[in-house]
Amino acid sequence: MSKIKDRAVEEVINPVDNEVHIGRYKNNLIICAPDMPLTFFDDEAGHAEKELIHKFPGAEICSIVLHSVVNLWGYAVIKDGKRIRARAGSSDDGTFLESGEPLKAELDLLAKSQINDEGKRVYLFEDFPDEPMSEDQVGENFVFEVAGRYLGEPLDSCDDFLFNTRLTGYRYSKVINPSFEKAGKPWWKFW
Repeated sequence: MSKIKDRAVEEVINPVDNEVHIGRYKNNLIICAPDMPLTFFDDEAGHAEKELIHKFPGAEICSIVLHSVVNLWGYAVIKDGKRIRARAGSSDDGTFLESGEPLKAELDLLAKSQINDEGKRVYLFEDFPDEPMSEDQVGENFVFEVAGRYLGEPLDSCDDFLFNTRLTGYRYSKVINPSFEKAGKPWWKFW
């Protein structure tokens, strides 16, 4: 692993392959690593999740993902080593993960939803009363709100975090197997 240039969160929020960026914001450890958040949406805890739980016992861990091309959104919150809430979805798959009780950060958005005739949750907003929105269309809003639990305000409003917080970057060797779970020397071994 080799150290690379420190960069602002907004530059590395979606890091390139073989890079990890680490820093702090409001007493939170921030890790931006490609594909790592997706491992939190498996039925069982993956290596990265287990490693973070082991290294930070008693901590609350949150993994978030957004990818606008396919309206992919998701979040998983682990507290005291247990997953207390996880939700994720995309335009192709709809909501494919939902476990645990809703977080306070979700309640305002959930209150704007109802189940339609097809059994799917849709959202009705005052600004668009005749245009019910699907979960993938508001998934980003949920991620912004859940991130606000740690940042002090929703992610899309947190300019200080996005533009002024610098993360230390590391480049690691390209692995043959793209799975984090089977990598020869994964990035998290530097701890």
